[in-house]
Amino acid sequence: MISTSNDFAAALFMLAMEEDKLDVILSDLLKVKDAFDDNPDYILLLSSPGIPKRERLAAIDSSFGESLSEYTVNFLKVLCEHGKMTEIGECIKIFRELKKQAENRVTARVRSAVALDDAQTSRLKEILEKKLGSQVKIKQIIDKSMLGGVKIEFEDKIIDGSIQRQLHDIKEVISG
Repeated sequence: MISTSNDFAAALFMLAMEEDKLDVILSDLLKVKDAFDDNPDYILLLSSPGIPKRERLAAIDSSFGESLSEYTVNFLKVLCEHGKMTEIGECIKIFRELKKQAENRVTARVRSAVALDDAQTSRLKEILEKKLGSQVKIKQIIDKSMLGGVKIEFEDKIIDGSIQRQLHDIKEVISG
């Protein structure tokens, strides 16, 4: 399923880039996500083979035709026509990631026992941007269960500088 989601999201992303509508389409997709989160049965209705396709497409028009861009409405119709409406959440996630990559921006989740001050945050951001060659947005997460240090998660990588990790490493060295 992820491959199909990748294909659909990538096609929409390429269109959004060509038409200079990245922000508009992302905003639309987030509205769609909210609508489906509020009404999860609606995805099932739009996916139901028991309902004629033309009625499902008309439901998309009546629900979203006035509030979303033509591109987004057509994207929803393509998913519906191909029986892939249940993949809309994954498509939105992939579209957002593609947009982030296009903007050369990475979000780093920094987990620590206490909040980092502005100087620490700024220095960490500077180090990560130099290392990654991308703009970095720091999202701080306070984790009272940590003894100290920081754990940084970005993309699919983890830098674990926590006290727990250091103690674990010391234990491994001592126990042989």
